[in-house]
Amino acid sequence: MTERYQAWRQRAEDKADRGRVEAWRQNPRSSVYDARLLQEHTEELTRAREAGKALELVPLLREALYRHLGELADPRLYAVTPLGTKHVVEAFYEEALACIAYLADPAQTGLPPDFTLAGFKRAAHIFGRSALLLSGGASLGFFHLGVVKALSEQKLLPDVLSGASMGALIACGVGVRTDAEIKALFEDPSVIRTDAVKRLPPRRAARERALYDPARLEEVVLNNNGDFTFEEAHARTGRTVSISVSPTRERQKPRVLCFYTTPNVLMTSAAVASAAIPGAFPATTLRQRLPSGEVAPYMGTETWIDGSLKGDLPMLRLSRLHNVNHFIVSQANPHVAPLRRMTRRRGAPGVSGIVASSLRTQVAHQLELARDLTRRTPLYNTLDVAQSLAGQPYGGDIDIHPRFRPVALLRAMSNISHEELLQHIGDGERATWPMLARIHDQTCVSRALYAAIRSLSAVPPSA
Repeated sequence: MTERYQAWRQRAEDKADRGRVEAWRQNPRSSVYDARLLQEHTEELTRAREAGKALELVPLLREALYRHLGELADPRLYAVTPLGTKHVVEAFYEEALACIAYLADPAQTGLPPDFTLAGFKRAAHIFGRSALLLSGGASLGFFHLGVVKALSEQKLLPDVLSGASMGALIACGVGVRTDAEIKALFEDPSVIRTDAVKRLPPRRAARERALYDPARLEEVVLNNNGDFTFEEAHARTGRTVSISVSPTRERQKPRVLCFYTTPNVLMTSAAVASAAIPGAFPATTLRQRLPSGEVAPYMGTETWIDGSLKGDLPMLRLSRLHNVNHFIVSQANPHVAPLRRMTRRRGAPGVSGIVASSLRTQVAHQLELARDLTRRTPLYNTLDVAQSLAGQPYGGDIDIHPRFRPVALLRAMSNISHEELLQHIGDGERATWPMLARIHDQTCVSRALYAAIRSLSAVPPSA
């Protein structure tokens, strides 16, 4: 653990009513889950594992995990203290991890390695995996760096990353770096350029209907993220980066770019396209690296703009592409984050959250009706964007939001200083620390399953 995180934990412990918190954690009863059933499953798993009954353990573990998967993800289990949950829940997770470690060792189980590997692949596919989604937010999106830093220091950074607009720039920068390179980046964040905003001359700005120079944006993105295709970055780091881009043509669909869908597309061009906020930067064409090494346009007749407009958090597409069913969202959009932070402050949506959700649904519906009525008129594109912004989801299973600072909001479309960058990173860390226990628990099984697959894949198949 880092010293800063340790200091935060100590302050959280000092502030808490330790007697009340410990009494709550020791009491297994809860309206969220069936405590007796959870304890029975834990005891059954322990008996089978300690008796060395591998074939009997497999269905027991599968049944226990799937039966309790939804209820143990309830945020109310982490509302009393950010440092953990009920001891019976933690004991269940610990036993599940012990069972996975036992089953992943053919020397202990006596089962063939290839048989074991096939079983783990099936289990991982059924269980699903987690992803970190980084929203838009212009310069406020540097907050995402602090989220990444906090997660990576605790070895909780998911392998699947998604980004839109400013989140795309951060996701690409993380996705091309190894764990060691991410650590080095945060040891010296002065290497991160934050000067992507450069005004265009008035005539060119009028011609391109944009205020800022796309060449400067690309220069900064290339400096921060390197020159990799999606496939090259995945092969280098094992991370899966998905970038949202929105179309400019009416009949074109928004895209999620990744090493599955667009392996040869340059990540720099994808990030620049995803960050092309209408009116700020001109629409742009994606580029790909051909087998010869030459760079050429990709879908050269199409241009793309800000990914947040149509897919700030493309959860459905990520589910289909990468088997993701658990979403950690870093939400820095100024029109979203303050409201979501307020309505979810107590760990679960209350009356204010329900009212806000209902209003958003009504606004999205009315905008949809207005959009359809203005088809083939100049108002259609504007209403289509407005409906997309109002109707798309902005939260996941675990949401991390920045502290609302009006000064930062006013400078959202400005270059920020190194001191401001460090402030954004610090905000991201502090917002993530209270979520770490919950993130650890809700991702530990998936991480253990994929770790077992990697370990078993290195074992020669049985004869």
